Amino acid sequence: MNSSFLYHAWGLYHHKCLREEYKGNTIILHIEGKRSPKCCPKCGYPHLVKNGFRIRDFISLPIGGKKVILRMKVRRYKCKYEACDYDCQERISFAPGSHSYTRRFAMYVIDLLKGMILKDAAHLLGVSCDTIKEIHTHHLEYHYAPPSLKGVESIGIDEFAVRKGHVYKTIVVDLKSGGILMWSNS
Repeated sequence: MNSSFLYHAWGLYHHKCLREEYKGNTIILHIEGKRSPKCCPKCGYPHLVKNGFRIRDFISLPIGGKKVILRMKVRRYKCKYEACDYDCQERISFAPGSHSYTRRFAMYVIDLLKGMILKDAAHLLGVSCDTIKEIHTHHLEYHYAPPSLKGVESIGIDEFAVRKGHVYKTIVVDLKSGGILMWSNS
């Protein structure tokens, strides 16, 4: 498969497709990273060696109603310098944390949930309701969690009328950044 298609369709910038596999209503793309690190990120020694690999599957954006799985060969690297104990797997830039889906798939799920319920989105995409619920929960926690109070040195508090003086709201603002820390009905 053309690496330009991987880049534009799924955001796989530093990966190459080794082969495609078609099983029923699923397309499986076998991919691996194009580049390997040249020096140890911990000690800077220029000799990293491959130390095995693991195959991981990631759910990705569907194409033409077919489910797409990215099957990646995730390599492990070890530093040859005796004093360094670096042993780690390569970074997976297109998937959040240790999840089994891509960032673009998660964004697609969030867009679908604006117009349908969890169960319908799961049925349409061919994944479990738990996966859809996990994506939705992470989205809500990220966008609607209470703001961090770290670094707040000075605040401003204001109370204002909303409806002809009968309904009041109170707002707490960080005076340096202008960010809203809290608001409430009085």
